Amino acid sequence: MSVVAKIEVTLLGTGVGIPHSGRAQAGLVLTANEPLLFDCGAGVLLRLSEAGFSPLEVDAVLLSHLHLDHVSDLLPLAKARWLLGERRLDLFGPEGTGAWFDQVRSLYPYLEELDVSITTVRPGDEFFLSGLKIRAGEAVHSLPALGYRIESETRAIVYSGDTEPAPSIRDLAEGADLLVHECSFPEPFSVTNHSTPRRLGLNLKGAGVKRIVLTHLYPQTIGREEEMVRDVRVGLGDGAWIEIGRDLQRIRI
Repeated sequence: MSVVAKIEVTLLGTGVGIPHSGRAQAGLVLTANEPLLFDCGAGVLLRLSEAGFSPLEVDAVLLSHLHLDHVSDLLPLAKARWLLGERRLDLFGPEGTGAWFDQVRSLYPYLEELDVSITTVRPGDEFFLSGLKIRAGEAVHSLPALGYRIESETRAIVYSGDTEPAPSIRDLAEGADLLVHECSFPEPFSVTNHSTPRRLGLNLKGAGVKRIVLTHLYPQTIGREEEMVRDVRVGLGDGAWIEIGRDLQRIRI
C-alpha cells in the first residue's frame, strides 16, 4: 500500500431515481493517486465533467449494486472513453455484474470493441487499486449489494451503497475518517432496503466514525435536512460530524 497524504472525495450524485433539488443519481469519485468512481447513475457523467474530470481519467468503476439509479451512466461513460480513443475499462461489482453488462452492451454492436475487464466482488473480498486497499462488505438491499471501505496507510473512507442500517456496514465503517452513507427518508418513515436517521445513528453507535455524510436522498427529505442530522445524532450519541451531502461537494480527508 502506498503512502497517500490526502484523499479527496467528490460527491457526484446524492439523489435517487426520482429527480429533485439538483441531485443527480448515485455516484462519487475518490481521488488519491488516480480517480476511482463508485457507482454511475444518471447524471454522473455530466457531474464528472462539472467536477473537472475527463472520462479518460476514470479507468476503474466500482458498483455497489445494479439498480438503474446506480448504473445507468456506466455504458455512456464507456462510450465516452471509446469516442476519446480509450477502449479499456476495469469494472468491479457484485454477483451478476458481468452478465448485466454483457447483455446491455450487446444492444450496441459497435461497443463490442470495448475492452472491459469485469471482476465479481463478494462480501469480505479485499483487493488493491490505485495504491489503496479496498474491502467489500455486505449491504442489506433488495438484491446483491456491497459497501466499500477504502484505506490508505493513514486514512479510511467507507461508502455504504444502498442498505438498511446493517451490522456488516457498521463493521466496515469502524474507525473510519469518513462514512458516506445513504439516508433515504426522514423520520417517521418505516422502510426496508434503505436507511432512516435514528436507525442509522443507533447502528453506528460506538463505531468511532469521525465524519458522516448523508446521501441518496428522496424528495421526502426536502426541508427536513437539519432535522435528519439531529435524528442521526439522537441514535449515535457521540461527537461525529454529521452533514447532508450535496452534488459536487469536495471532501478532503
